[in-house]
Amino acid sequence: MAGLQGILFDKDGTLLDFDATWAPATMQVLDALADGRRDIADRMAEACGLDIAAMTFLPGSPIIAGDTADYAPVWAELIGMPFDKAFENRVNDLYRSASLSTLRGYDDVARGIDHLIAKGYRIGLATNDAEATARAHLSALGVLDRFDYVAGYDSGHGAKPGPGMVEAFARETGLHPAAVALIGDSTHDMDAAKAAGAHPVGIARTPAAQDALAGHAEVIVTDLAGLIEWLDSRAAPQAWADDRTA
Repeated sequence: MAGLQGILFDKDGTLLDFDATWAPATMQVLDALADGRRDIADRMAEACGLDIAAMTFLPGSPIIAGDTADYAPVWAELIGMPFDKAFENRVNDLYRSASLSTLRGYDDVARGIDHLIAKGYRIGLATNDAEATARAHLSALGVLDRFDYVAGYDSGHGAKPGPGMVEAFARETGLHPAAVALIGDSTHDMDAAKAAGAHPVGIARTPAAQDALAGHAEVIVTDLAGLIEWLDSRAAPQAWADDRTA
């Protein structure tokens, strides 16, 4: 196996500015769920670790690395509804709509991914967000067509830190997991990579991510230029016959 051949990205905090996208989107979701009851929306925000005044998430917020089932049950309880599939789908639908209005991708995303494709890497996305929302975000960023694989917590492979999404990317691209690097900003990402036998590569776009990743990643980069530099220091991937344009 000659070097890395597959790059599997996390989404939020890796390709998207997490707080800028998800803090205002979360407030829209909570306002809709609380039906205008400010006291209830405030309690829901506190429960999920959203600092409304600063429009940022507190360390340990389940929204940072978790999936809908990690943070929405308490919201359902606070508004007196059962947490069932209908409620989960409603939360995901509200988030998809809200986050498309607040979406903020990092400036290096399209350029960096195009560079990786030109180098011959297969590109994928593994997120604990819903797959439909992930695809909508990539489409809004203008990069969906660059991805060989997109999976969310609801795609049938399990959520991170489990290895399922990493293993599925390897299968679908015909790669060994050892030829895959998972690029992410949380320990869930690093643990998922390790569990699958892939390379855990941290991306610390914020000081909080740097602190969270310390001691958990094979290497930590600060942006996609740093990722490309690290990859270039390794064996180049084999060329792939591919009719995509960069």
